[in-house]
Amino acid sequence: MKHASARNVIERGFGVLKMRWALLRDTSWYSPKMVGLFFTACCLLHNFIMQNGGADVFTMAYTPTEVEEPVVETNNDIPGGVQTTAKWTQFRQ
Repeated sequence: MKHASARNVIERGFGVLKMRWALLRDTSWYSPKMVGLFFTACCLLHNFIMQNGGADVFTMAYTPTEVEEPVVETNNDIPGGVQTTAKWTQFRQ
C-alpha cells in the first residue's frame, strides 16, 4: 500500500512537469544524458517558479539596470544548431 501511494505521488509530479514543460510531453530524440539534463533543468525551474510567486515570475517588471547581457558559453554536449553539409544536400537532391 505504501509503495502504491508513493508511486501515485511520483506520477502526479511527472504530470505537473509535463503540463508545464512541453519538452517533456513527447518522445525525445536527444541522448539519455541530454534528457536527464533537460529533466533536471525543468525540475529546478519549476521549483524556482513555485518559490517565487507561481506563474507571475515571468511577468515581473524589471528596470533596465537589472537587465544583464547573456553570457554565452560553449559546451559540446549541448546541441547549438544544425549545419547543412554538401553531402546531405547532394543526398536530398
